[in-house]
Amino acid sequence: MIRLHMSAERLAGLRWAVSPVGELAAALVTVSEARTAAHPVLRRLRALLDSGHLPTLAAVTRGYTAYLPELLTPPPRTFLPPVEEQLHAVASTPTSTVNAQFTAFLSGGTARRDRCPWLGEHELQQADARVRGRIEMNEHDLRERLAGELHWLWKRTMAARWDAVTAGFEGFVERQGTVAAREGLGGALAGLHSSMCWDEGSLRIDSPLDGEVSGHHPFTLVPSLFLPRIGLHAPLHRGGAQLVVPVNASPDTKPVMAPVLGATRLAILRSLAEPRTTTALAARHHLTAATVSFHLSRLLAADLVRREREGRYVYYRRTARARALLGPAPPAGPAPAPGRPEAGSAQRPR
Repeated sequence: MIRLHMSAERLAGLRWAVSPVGELAAALVTVSEARTAAHPVLRRLRALLDSGHLPTLAAVTRGYTAYLPELLTPPPRTFLPPVEEQLHAVASTPTSTVNAQFTAFLSGGTARRDRCPWLGEHELQQADARVRGRIEMNEHDLRERLAGELHWLWKRTMAARWDAVTAGFEGFVERQGTVAAREGLGGALAGLHSSMCWDEGSLRIDSPLDGEVSGHHPFTLVPSLFLPRIGLHAPLHRGGAQLVVPVNASPDTKPVMAPVLGATRLAILRSLAEPRTTTALAARHHLTAATVSFHLSRLLAADLVRREREGRYVYYRRTARARALLGPAPPAGPAPAPGRPEAGSAQRPR
């Protein structure tokens, strides 16, 4: 069992954040631990690791045993950091830090125990010769090679569906805020996963490993679609400690939006498949312009629409988050007669 001591300072600093590179690392760990991969992204990732295009990440995946170098899980500095920011963090990791982390990864022993004191003897063995040989080649550019392979892997496995995944994460995090308000932070943390429980100011994680994480530095809570268990990333490092929580946020499952947005706002959002003005939306939905403006202000605050000025007109359009939440648009209604603009709409300047 792992026990996280949750001092008042640590609890006060808890926050949620999404980590695109951390999610790649979670997928790599899951592939290394599982014989079969049920999710199509994991199957695709496994095939790419076997393709020869990712020699360094393939070696890391093959050599993984309970400890993953921390540079592969860069701490998310904001709630939704861009993947480029995190890849830059990997590529700019100080050389001495890279050396220390990969010494622990490859050599095991004391170097690994110093980073993860709860590991048992069978988790401290050094990596086999083929893994060491692959990673130790051209060691001076190891961080750049890792960042480059992560970027290549990102584009081929996650980039196209990331908006949908993060939309699911955002909904999950919002629900956790409601749970914490009702049941208190300790109860909300214990309810995140069946392996966790709250016990006299500590968060206990059911695990074959045995140890404690003391101190006062806060953890960042990171949702993961691909890691099926609770994960600890850099738990001893101030500013880098992360508690990874499995979340059922499938990018292929769209949430039911009407109860959340209300029927009117959902209808307005759906009609923004193309940019429209307030006047056009009012005519389309048989509402006053003031009513439409009110609903648009709420959609703007939720980051579901954005506005753009073109000459004398202001147009509203969906954001990436809205497109991910809504999924494919329903079939369009009858088009306006040729040569006649939609009632109440303004001709866009050319």
